[in-house]
Amino acid sequence: MSLKITPKGEKMVLQQISNLEQELKQVRIDKNIAFNACGDDKIANPNFHKLEQDERVLVERIQEIQHVFKSAEFIKVDERNTEIVEIGSIVKCSFEYTDFTEEEIYEIVGYGESNIDENKIFYDTPVAQKLLGLKIGDETVLSVPSGKVKCKVLKMYSGWEEVEG
Repeated sequence: MSLKITPKGEKMVLQQISNLEQELKQVRIDKNIAFNACGDDKIANPNFHKLEQDERVLVERIQEIQHVFKSAEFIKVDERNTEIVEIGSIVKCSFEYTDFTEEEIYEIVGYGESNIDENKIFYDTPVAQKLLGLKIGDETVLSVPSGKVKCKVLKMYSGWEEVEG
């Protein structure tokens, strides 16, 4: 199954690749300096070995992201659905635990866009998977380490400005 990427996610993923490539370029410069500093005895320079490891990690990460990007399904979210939870939806839910209830607002986002500090959750997370396809008033049950949590969709918004307003 290919991952779904929105236009905003596409920009964020391309920026992430660019940042990693810049970081890789700097690591290669530093590695070259370390190599020249130690001459033929690179074994004696632990910094050179660390830079080699950093280079491998960065190359693998860039290749991994590029592979995901090339095989992704690009989707448009022209207008937020306020009837059924889908990618792009902003949804207010109540979570009923055994001893308390709390409300949270989440935006269901595509690959590369998730940011828990901004309440943006990737559509393939367990919570988002349970919410997808629900309507206002629908309930579902989530499994969490402490047990089961009842989740109810309370409201859906057309944008964050509506949430904050």
